[in-house]
Amino acid sequence: MNRRAFIKVLIFLSSILSFKLYPSIKKPNISFNHGVASGDPTNKNIILWTKITTNSNKNIQVRWELSKDKKFNKVLSSGFFIAKKINNFTVKIDAKVPQMFRGKEVFYRFNIDGIYSDTGKTKTLPINDPEKYNIGFCSCSNHPAGYFNAYREMAKNNEIDLVLHLGDYIYEYDKDGYATEDSVMFNRVTEPIHEIVTLNDYRKRHAQYKSDTDLQLLHRSKPMIAVWDDHEFTNDSWKYGAENHQTEEGFFLSRKANAIKAYLEWMPIRENKSKLKIWRKFEVGSLFQLLMIDTRSIYRDRQLNIDDYFDEDQIDDTKYIKDLSIDRKLIGLEQLLWLKSNINNKFKWSILGQQVLISNVNLPSIFRKIDKETFPDYLHKYFKLGGLKVPYNTDAWDGYPKERERIYKILKEADSILVLTGDTHNSWLNNLYDKKNNFIGVEIGTPSISSPNTIDTFGSLTKQIEEGFIKENKNVKWTDGKYKGYVLLKLTKKAANVSFIYVSTVKSKSYKVIDTNNFSLQHNEPII
Repeated sequence: MNRRAFIKVLIFLSSILSFKLYPSIKKPNISFNHGVASGDPTNKNIILWTKITTNSNKNIQVRWELSKDKKFNKVLSSGFFIAKKINNFTVKIDAKVPQMFRGKEVFYRFNIDGIYSDTGKTKTLPINDPEKYNIGFCSCSNHPAGYFNAYREMAKNNEIDLVLHLGDYIYEYDKDGYATEDSVMFNRVTEPIHEIVTLNDYRKRHAQYKSDTDLQLLHRSKPMIAVWDDHEFTNDSWKYGAENHQTEEGFFLSRKANAIKAYLEWMPIRENKSKLKIWRKFEVGSLFQLLMIDTRSIYRDRQLNIDDYFDEDQIDDTKYIKDLSIDRKLIGLEQLLWLKSNINNKFKWSILGQQVLISNVNLPSIFRKIDKETFPDYLHKYFKLGGLKVPYNTDAWDGYPKERERIYKILKEADSILVLTGDTHNSWLNNLYDKKNNFIGVEIGTPSISSPNTIDTFGSLTKQIEEGFIKENKNVKWTDGKYKGYVLLKLTKKAANVSFIYVSTVKSKSYKVIDTNNFSLQHNEPII
């Protein structure tokens, strides 16, 4: 064998040996199927979020980049993060923004071995006092109930600096549960199809919501500050239980822990050491302070069950009112003390971001005139409350009147109070007064993104119901139960302008925008 032939044989043998000794390693599949998001901005930092979809069981190293421009020609900061299976391969970076770019638009993305996520756009809070600042806020986005057209409109609205989500970001029901009637037609059947209870269940439901293209567009377009309400756990939840939790579903506190872990994994939120303590504050110069509180989970005592006070469809209103006056916690002493230490009259506006209606609201007398046989049985007893001037929603602050007086006392120390509220699916503008008739501030209630509201239940009676609420409740200055959408709050040092921005339908991707309900609020003055 000559020298050249020998070398060829040697090379051939070595290639076989190397193949046997070092087999090719199949790379795991990697993708960013759930978009990107940013949230909890301060005037220095911003949370950057994404989720890796992979068939790997091993931790994955991810590179993140923050840039001045969309093409990433000018990278401002970058780093690496280890995405862990134990956290569902979610990624959260608390990114510090260079000083000269704080309060300005910046771009971010994630990269794994040349596989890139979507590019997100975000900004921190301003360093100095801005002349104006605009907040879009929303709640109650029920995926099977309809399309997230309002999310798309929020994303497209270039006036919005910051988005607040006031809860019910997801819903827990099964495929035949609340507001699922059209889900097959919309191709929005719940995933998983059963009611969510386990950690894996909650993760899958969050994954379904963050697969929605309109929600993805919103998240990659604006920073968001979010807080949970009940459906991130289960309906009408309180600290040790919920209306929609049965013993056969296991221990409620285990379910609650599953819900919290999934929420903190999947949301662009800055976490505390105590995962239950979701309340936090944000400040923009002397223009406003924003205090986000938890009315749902950590300290809430069980709601009164109004059904217990009915006998053959007649309510024992004397006993009901007496029992309502029993001292029950909604946000608890720790949050009250936190609010007291942070409410400050140096800000032109002090804003409370929270979940449930705080104003006193009673059902108008029109409900007594409704032909109850045309409506579901569970509504019939409520019709008897029409015109009685007694609270009907014990899940809201009306069910916790002593705690409401405590928070009102604290809020009086601010220069001017705005309370932002979700939960009801309808729009509200309410004046707030304490028991001594002292003016506290103004409540602005946002409509739902897609969850059913008054018109979905009462149809042509909706206008009369709206008029009844205004006429028979001194606090209620305006309400709308016809449309879904969001609220745009424009803040200046002179005034706060409120616009209720609606989509004409959530049952079709073809819709119109309705932007005709606009109000101007003055400092520390009730709505006339």
